[in-house]
Amino acid sequence: MKPQPECPACILRRAVFEANMVAPEKAMEVVKGVINVLYHEFDETKPSIKVWTKVHRRINEILDTEDPYRDLKKESNRIAMEYYPLAENFYNNSEDKLRAAELVAIIGNILDYGVSIKTPAEFRLKFYELLKEGLGYDDTDKLREYLKGHVVYMTDNCGEIVFDKILIKELRKYVDKITLLVRGKPILSDATLEDALEVGMDKLVDDIKTTGIFAVGVDMDLVPTEIKDLLKSADLIIAKGMGNYESLSETDLRPIVYLLRTKCDPVARDMGLPRDINVVKLYP
Repeated sequence: MKPQPECPACILRRAVFEANMVAPEKAMEVVKGVINVLYHEFDETKPSIKVWTKVHRRINEILDTEDPYRDLKKESNRIAMEYYPLAENFYNNSEDKLRAAELVAIIGNILDYGVSIKTPAEFRLKFYELLKEGLGYDDTDKLREYLKGHVVYMTDNCGEIVFDKILIKELRKYVDKITLLVRGKPILSDATLEDALEVGMDKLVDDIKTTGIFAVGVDMDLVPTEIKDLLKSADLIIAKGMGNYESLSETDLRPIVYLLRTKCDPVARDMGLPRDINVVKLYP
């Protein structure tokens, strides 16, 4: 996905959010740093993740941290585990368990600080509301035809990764092998290997791989050959969240299904969908 007019304002809001978490006294320095990166690097003809990655690297440098979201990520996993039994109960009592598992995994996607919510506690207010809302765009029936062989499951945020466990258990009914792909280094609130192990993902999947790099989403220009080959050889890629959509939507990786909530106008517009709906969209 290419950058769109609303994107710079959004990235500045997130930068201030990160600065206020770590070192509020450096907030103005962070803003200036981000504006400088945008001035020199913003290019509407290139994938958006290229500049967003550079922005977050600069923010970390100014704040002198490798993981500004570390404490929030831990809290997100804790709150998600608190709600896990309720999500599992919803899944167990649903007639269509695949759809239920998808919905639960997508609801976890709102644990995206600086975009959907500002604190983990806000998740409590939205959990039941979003369950009732259901799927706003639903390719589940088409997806069933592709559930076979080897699936690569690309995670997104911490907290969200807890609810992914329900969907991964459901996928076991259909596929032979599941490889989990997480971020190689901390960026935003995205899950890393440490986070996946913390919530017990290693007990549910056949293998866990990391992208090996610091990047928003999955930058196919930078990931190791091993990861490129993994994605190209998969029978199906399941990609969670907007960051994965932004980074992979213009690649030729197929078949791929995006599970996310359209939390901003640029992503919704790029997908041809309304904003603020739960989405299961397959690209065969």
